[in-house]
Amino acid sequence: MGEHAPAEAQPRVFHGQVALVTGASSGIGAATARTLAARGAVVAVNYHRGETMAKEVVESIETAGGRALALQADVTDRDQVKDLVERAQTELGPVEILVTNATGLYGFDVKVAPFIGTSVEYTEWIVQRQLRAVLNPIDLILPGMIDRGHGSIVAVGAALSRTPAPGFLPLSMAKASVEAAVKVLAQEAGPYGVRVNGVGPGLIITRVAEGLPEQVLRANAQRASVRRNGLPQDVAEVIAFLAADPAGYLTGSYLLIDGGTALV
Repeated sequence: MGEHAPAEAQPRVFHGQVALVTGASSGIGAATARTLAARGAVVAVNYHRGETMAKEVVESIETAGGRALALQADVTDRDQVKDLVERAQTELGPVEILVTNATGLYGFDVKVAPFIGTSVEYTEWIVQRQLRAVLNPIDLILPGMIDRGHGSIVAVGAALSRTPAPGFLPLSMAKASVEAAVKVLAQEAGPYGVRVNGVGPGLIITRVAEGLPEQVLRANAQRASVRRNGLPQDVAEVIAFLAADPAGYLTGSYLLIDGGTALV
C-alpha cells in the first residue's frame, strides 16, 4: 500500500457531509481526502502550489463515484482562507468536517540544528506559520459549526509534540501548539455540539520522507513496535475515525500515530 493507495470498501458513514482538507494535494492530506470521500463525504481539496496533484486527487475521487473540488489558498493568509471557505460553502455546502493538515511551511527549508546558533526569529517564524495554518481555517469555520450545533475538526500535528528530538526545537514547539489548541478548543466548542481532536503522526512515508537517507528510514522502522514506517493511509484512517459521528463521545484527544515508536 503506497502513498496513493485507494481507500476501498469503506463504510459510507458521512452521508454527503462536506469536508475541507487543507494541504490535500499529496501525502497525508491526499490520503485523507480520498478516504473521507470513499466514506461518503463531499470533499474540498485545498492546495497551495500543487494544482496538478490536487486535480489528480479530485479526479481519483470522482472516478470512484465521489464528489470533490480543488481549491487553491495559502492557509497562512486569512483573506485567502476566507475566500477558500466561501468558495467551498458556495460550491459544496456548509463545512461540517475540517481537517487542518497544511503546515504553512510549503516546502521551505526547515533547518534541523541545535538551538544555539539558530535565531529566535527563525523559531518564531516556524511556530507562527503553523499556528496560522491551523487557526485561520478553524476561526472561519467553527462559528458556522456552532450555529448549526454540529461539526468535527481534526488538527494534524506531529509526534514531535510528545517525543522531541535534538535539532527540532522550532518544529517541536509548533506541533506542541497544535496539541494545546486541540485541548482548549475541544472544551470551548464541546457544549455547542462540535468536537475537536488531533493526531500526531510519526515518520510517515511521503514525498518529503522519501528524501531521507535509507539508513534513517530503516532505523525508524526498527524502533517502531510494528517494525515498519508509517504510510499516509495509516494516518487517514485515524482521521476518518475521529471525524465520524460514531466517535461522538471522543473530543480533546491527540492520538500519536507512530507505530509504537514512542514506547521505546
